[in-house]
Amino acid sequence: MEAFTTHDRRSIWWDAPHSLEVWTDFPEVLQELRENYICASFTILSYRMIIDTAKKNGLYWDAVLSCEGIGKYKTLPESYQTVTKFLRLEPQECCMVACHNFDLDAAKRSGFKTAFVRRPNEWGTAGPPDPEPNPQHDIVANDFPDLARQLGILIN
Repeated sequence: MEAFTTHDRRSIWWDAPHSLEVWTDFPEVLQELRENYICASFTILSYRMIIDTAKKNGLYWDAVLSCEGIGKYKTLPESYQTVTKFLRLEPQECCMVACHNFDLDAAKRSGFKTAFVRRPNEWGTAGPPDPEPNPQHDIVANDFPDLARQLGILIN
């Protein structure tokens, strides 16, 4: 660690993770989706990272839910059950949207609908560990505009 300056260490542990950029096709689609649905961020990120990412990228959520606040990690059924409790929804009224099967599969087991959005570069140039969507997902979309179209939402 001595090879890194204090500035370097701060850049690694704070600046970089708190400066995440979202996919460019997402903010506009999120805005359109919010006109028809409750859109909540349910993430493993800390609340501070969600806040910083939302501010940096102009994202406006109806709710922000983090495993940090729930006290249960994603893929545990209790985490998805807590989300439905907080949102006052039944599991079948919820749709988890993600680009990785492990989260969607757990949401599906908890009674959620699921939407897989392809993001071939999500995990870097090596590609995702599970690039092919589980055929059990309710929606498979090539990108966020495609997801919106499949939900019957026209994007400007």
